[in-house]
Amino acid sequence: MSKKEYTHSIHIRTRYSETDQMGFVYYGRFAEFYEIGRVETIRSLGMAYKQLEEELKVLMPVMSMQVRYLRPALYDQELEVKTSVRQVPEDAIIFFTEIYNESKQLINAATIKLCFLDAASKKRVPCPNKLQELIAHAIETPTAR
Repeated sequence: MSKKEYTHSIHIRTRYSETDQMGFVYYGRFAEFYEIGRVETIRSLGMAYKQLEEELKVLMPVMSMQVRYLRPALYDQELEVKTSVRQVPEDAIIFFTEIYNESKQLINAATIKLCFLDAASKKRVPCPNKLQELIAHAIETPTAR
């Protein structure tokens, strides 16, 4: 039995400016990789973050982030960032991110939870119906992108 989830992958090449004195990608940069993964996952569903903010007037701040650093990422490596959504969001959305190196080894994993805020009042609101519908359809479709 397969899990019902929607997964989207992107590739990012690490840059020199992202590395520390050891030649490893600085740990704080991984939060940027997660954000790129989230933005592109939502875009792959047919909605841009910009559309959420400007048309639907909804913001999505991070509430929590749990991270596991398993192996270092190095300068000039191409990383695969796999971002998954496993359930239709109601008052919050959870993204599961795995990052793999060029050898297909898992180097980092994170769970990031975001809530939804009304852009004007900054008060919590439910997930927009349009986003719920896009995620529900994607989770029910067996092909991951």
